[in-house]
Amino acid sequence: MPSSTTAAGVELPAISPRRARGAAYAVDGAPGAARDLQEVCLGARVFVSMPFLEGVTPRVLREHAGSASYPCDEPLERRHGVFRVDEIGLPLFDHGLLYGDSVFEGVLVVDGRLFLWREHLERLHASARRLRISVPYDDVDLTRHTLEAVEAMGLAAGDRAYVRLVVSRGLGDLGINPRKCLGSTVYAIAAKLAVYPEAAYRRGIAVSVSRNVRRNGQDNVDPRVKSSNYLNNILALLDTIDEGTLETMMLTRDGYVSEATADNLFLVSREPGWEADPAKVTVSTPTEDYCLNGITRQLLMRIAAEEGHAVRVLRNMLPSDWRGPDREAFLTGTGAGLMAVTAVDGQALGEGEAGPVTRRLRERFLAELADPANGVAVGASDEAIRAYLS
Repeated sequence: MPSSTTAAGVELPAISPRRARGAAYAVDGAPGAARDLQEVCLGARVFVSMPFLEGVTPRVLREHAGSASYPCDEPLERRHGVFRVDEIGLPLFDHGLLYGDSVFEGVLVVDGRLFLWREHLERLHASARRLRISVPYDDVDLTRHTLEAVEAMGLAAGDRAYVRLVVSRGLGDLGINPRKCLGSTVYAIAAKLAVYPEAAYRRGIAVSVSRNVRRNGQDNVDPRVKSSNYLNNILALLDTIDEGTLETMMLTRDGYVSEATADNLFLVSREPGWEADPAKVTVSTPTEDYCLNGITRQLLMRIAAEEGHAVRVLRNMLPSDWRGPDREAFLTGTGAGLMAVTAVDGQALGEGEAGPVTRRLRERFLAELADPANGVAVGASDEAIRAYLS
């Protein structure tokens, strides 16, 4: 088969006609993916808000009985409402869709409450300021509308759900210039979500290490901004997808541990006598210069300190540190919660199962989930929302 040569003199194999159509590069969906997606979407509800422009914005925002006008200081009328997934589609000219030009928060819904909602809102505003994207609602209104989407799901007692709150640059032309956009698009998807099977929490998971794809630095796509641009993370997953693990560790350009593709990472080191002295346990996590400063990450750092453990934020963690009999590890994220990591890059940690320190920290985490003070509830009045946010 003929080959070609790049400008740098690197010889590349020719692309076959079948590959040119993309078939050779496809990643097959997991068995049951269509069924699982349909199950999630049928029960989901979405709060959607955007400026209305005839012929551009989905007509449902004008025609649906549940759609209403929202008074705000914008050139175009803003319309919003709560809909089923198949009733609303984001317009193809939204820059969040076209270019990933948006910020988001993922929020856990526990016992009808938005867990740590205050902290998520604060980070949303920080990300939006960094990208100079306007959030067209005050926090009370945004909270109320998000709760309306959760309430419309009709959750039963004990059900858990997940809210994906997105604020994009909004409608614009096919160029990337932010000045050409008409105003922010806001949507909050409320849906059931299970990131990991329940059995995984009992036994822990193995994590691969991406060696060919490195985490973006602050001078690229700033990892501290929670944007919808996850291509770097997806490339890292593709780098290890044939290994069959559920998560992948990403490294900085200098080879230091940064985070997993969708979660923060923690390493637990135990010194002799740790059973009687919690100060002989060190809980380490990479610096936020390398990773998103996760809401669950912050919570677990506080819990570990309250348990009497030394908490360290490090710039020089190596994959080789994540092995040995005196080690435990776990990852944290809104969807994942706290998940034990029992092997990294094929090397076992500790006894190859969730360790005692990790199990204790997860007990504390679950207690935080159950605390009503850590969230705002469906049906809360504006006064109750203000009190929670203050």
